[in-house]
Amino acid sequence: MKFVVAVLVSLILTFGAGLSISNASDQPDFHMDCHAARTNNEQFICADEDLLRRDAQMGEVSDKLYAVLDAPARAEMAREFAEWLATRDDCEDNYFCNAGMYSDRIAYLQQELDHMDAPGFVQKSAPVDSDGFGLVANAGIPGHNKETYPALTIEICKSICVQRPWCKSIDFDRTNGACYVQPVAEEDVGALRTDYPGHPYDHYFYAPRLRN
Repeated sequence: MKFVVAVLVSLILTFGAGLSISNASDQPDFHMDCHAARTNNEQFICADEDLLRRDAQMGEVSDKLYAVLDAPARAEMAREFAEWLATRDDCEDNYFCNAGMYSDRIAYLQQELDHMDAPGFVQKSAPVDSDGFGLVANAGIPGHNKETYPALTIEICKSICVQRPWCKSIDFDRTNGACYVQPVAEEDVGALRTDYPGHPYDHYFYAPRLRN
């Protein structure tokens, strides 16, 4: 998660039109700049109305997510975006490859944003099961996802947490099996968020790694 300006500048130089920053304190530009398009695939995207629409949608969701992240998470998002741009350019003027890249990225970003998009916090406590995890239903911790995995069972999600020595809790999306692995717990953030639209998340804390 550590990220310095020199590295970010290097990524900008490497990936050109897809990632630009006007100065060191500004956020990455998540929107395609067709005036600066230099790779064949960037030019291909700029010439396709549907791909440009997808790029604009991705940029809009990216901007919203970036705005609610803390500084380390923003640095990580910039790093991920630079890697995504490099992978997208491997599509080599293929519409379906590019369209799929955008669809997957938009879905991922929207899921991350939905996981954070609620204002209310409530303090919670829960008993601990024999596996060391305690459950707080319909709750979560936004903004601290160090790893995210799609379409898992809760058992596998818990196992991932146990295998990560830094993991103190997970948020599990019951609707699609998304597993959010986190280095923090309720004791670190003060309270859990409980008013996510539709209440899709359950929060599991790993008691052996908590201070209290």
